[in-house]
Amino acid sequence: MKIGINGFGRIGRVLHRIISTDDNLSLVAINDINPDINNIAYLANYDSTYGKLEDKFKVENDFLVNNLEKVKVFSNPKIDEVPWSEIGVDLLIDSSGIEQNLKDSINLKGSLKNIIFTNSPDPSLVDKTVIYGVNHEKIDISKDFLVASSICDATAISPILKLLNDIFTIKKGFVTTLHPWLGYQNLLDGPSKSYAVPGEIIDNYALGRSSTMTLIPKNTSAVSATYKVLPELQDKFLAYSYRIPTNIVSSADLTIQLEKELDINTIKDTLSTYAAKNPDILSINKDALVSSDFIRSTFSGVVDYRFLKVKEDTVKIMVWYDNEWGYSSRVVDLLGYLKKSHNVS
Repeated sequence: MKIGINGFGRIGRVLHRIISTDDNLSLVAINDINPDINNIAYLANYDSTYGKLEDKFKVENDFLVNNLEKVKVFSNPKIDEVPWSEIGVDLLIDSSGIEQNLKDSINLKGSLKNIIFTNSPDPSLVDKTVIYGVNHEKIDISKDFLVASSICDATAISPILKLLNDIFTIKKGFVTTLHPWLGYQNLLDGPSKSYAVPGEIIDNYALGRSSTMTLIPKNTSAVSATYKVLPELQDKFLAYSYRIPTNIVSSADLTIQLEKELDINTIKDTLSTYAAKNPDILSINKDALVSSDFIRSTFSGVVDYRFLKVKEDTVKIMVWYDNEWGYSSRVVDLLGYLKKSHNVS
């Protein structure tokens, strides 16, 4: 299965690293607004979070080349003007986060099998929003061309919420996420920049403050994104978030009221059984770990049993997740699922 990536930023580069270890997938094309192919090679080879590539890329004409890969590089601001199909791309991932790319992608229908968007857009703009491990099996490849793979926060919490709701029924809940800074934030105080519409200034002025020295409270789309894959939970949760001055690994604090009272051992048995059956999705931690210990974690989420609390019908759960590597691992799982669905060798 030949893969293209549009937008070679944080998620795009992590996706490349994971795809390069999968014998069933092959990255053959990259498009990015960065016109300097040598800089693209440099950013692929050296990463402050995940380290150096062992098999480094070198540049040959318009290609990134190493011992295992040869990747064509484009620099076109319009996703639908890149000759993806001519390069042999089967599945395209748009990890740019740019709203216009989403709108223009429909023009590629017929030349590609699917396009995956690594965000949670308005449902009217895509054919299906899925989270691998929650509702990905509902994709109908005969009509679902534009597929959104949601966001890291929803990817981490939705398997847990689905599990508890399926077994115990959730009455209501609260979610607080702690999320590392993102690339569109500022090192020093300045305008609050939009990532979806480059050049636009958004009215959440606090997001323009220094990301390296402040906790920035903000509303979060973690719950609204979860509702798109678990509509049965609609309007049952309140949520907000903090942007925190670290570069990687998020945490979610879940407070969930269930329909009936239960004890902590019942919750532990439920979570542990699920984790054993779904070893790629959920893991359990009992050690005295901190956020940096979860860098490069491939799980959607890791439940920390040290902070699991139960009082009557209310459960308190703490979840760790690498907001880049864990999320991207599920996107690659989704690629594998689509490959199988399309019967591509």
